[in-house]
Amino acid sequence: MKYFKLMAVFIVIWSSHVFGQLKPIDVILIGGQSNATGQGYMKNIPKDFKIDSKVLFYYSKWLGGGGLPMTWQPLCQASETPDKFGVELSLGTELQYLYPDKKFAVIKHALSGSNLYEQWNPGKNNRDTVHFGSEYKKFINTVTSGLETLRNMGYKPTIRAMVWQQGEADARDIAGMENSVNYGIRLNTFIKRIRRQLHANNMLFIYGYVIPKPLPRFTGREQVRDAQRRVAQDSEDQLSVKKAFVIDTDDLSLRSDEPNSPYPNDVVHFNTLGILELGKRFAKKYHQEINKK
Repeated sequence: MKYFKLMAVFIVIWSSHVFGQLKPIDVILIGGQSNATGQGYMKNIPKDFKIDSKVLFYYSKWLGGGGLPMTWQPLCQASETPDKFGVELSLGTELQYLYPDKKFAVIKHALSGSNLYEQWNPGKNNRDTVHFGSEYKKFINTVTSGLETLRNMGYKPTIRAMVWQQGEADARDIAGMENSVNYGIRLNTFIKRIRRQLHANNMLFIYGYVIPKPLPRFTGREQVRDAQRRVAQDSEDQLSVKKAFVIDTDDLSLRSDEPNSPYPNDVVHFNTLGILELGKRFAKKYHQEINKK
């Protein structure tokens, strides 16, 4: 009996010692559709912008990037193709600038054109695989794999925030007005489910307004944007979620403004400078909220 008691004490002491040596690391998640995937061009990044390689980065195998998918590496680009990037570059770099003594890790999965009503549908609970959307599954698998690998590397990860840029697909005419009208209910559910499934109840959820200019094919634009406003914590609406924050994006530069743009009529997607600024705004909103007493 004494032997087993001694073994139990040893295990407790050993566990405390080992886990006490784990290095804390703050984790930021990225998800959404094309403006989250990223439509900035690496070749057009200003020369004075320097990527902070101290930030660790992990992206899904469905993205093309500057490193290897499903592998922790110094911060690099990950989009539909390696020549493009999303908010990861400026988000990670700005956070490291704001918190020079902290260690950050960014995990990303996004898919251009994906919707919330089906592809990002989180289901009713962790076991509801029938209703899980394809992108939600990929996102959760990417995040859980990234967190496990961090632990194996000697880190103690804490999910601090998720940034989300999505909603265009739910505002499209082909989506139907019902899906546009129900976007707020679904976004409310999505935020709460992500937090529960990842055991991150205090995770900030920061997202940007979509579709800066009205266009005929986005028949549900006003409904989706109004839903984004209502879900934010400060709206005090019945749909509002604590620690959820929407940021302004309508003044960001678009692909129609990109020098030698292959999409001169695109007023939906943010261009190189727009994506860089969006990432900075996400980081600054994080800084603003995380430091509130």
